[in-house]
Amino acid sequence: MYKILIDTNFFFLPFYEKFDVIEELKKFLIEKGIEYEGFYTLKKNIWEIENKLKTATSEKKKKLFKLVLSYINNKGVIILDSPVNEKTDRLIVGIAVKDKWIVCTLDRQLRYILRRLKVP
Repeated sequence: MYKILIDTNFFFLPFYEKFDVIEELKKFLIEKGIEYEGFYTLKKNIWEIENKLKTATSEKKKKLFKLVLSYINNKGVIILDSPVNEKTDRLIVGIAVKDKWIVCTLDRQLRYILRRLKVP
């Protein structure tokens, strides 16, 4: 059974592309017959969004970051403890190679590294 680890950038899709990422992931995984335990993200990812919210200069950006945080809370995404002083990509790779994880990210470089490590 897989755990689904979601990177920060993936949580912005519902607000840019107008579809519910978590619901679409659930449908896709069921359709492909992939069993999963749940959806996870790192405390570092939450910290990044909260930090962007604090430093945002426009009301539009502030609203977006608030919506993303609310989306994460409403969808029941489990937040994994992680140090905030380490690079997010390094944390994701470290977690993903230890167990059965599927990583959802829009970061090309991170996807390349994960593919090389045979992480779905």
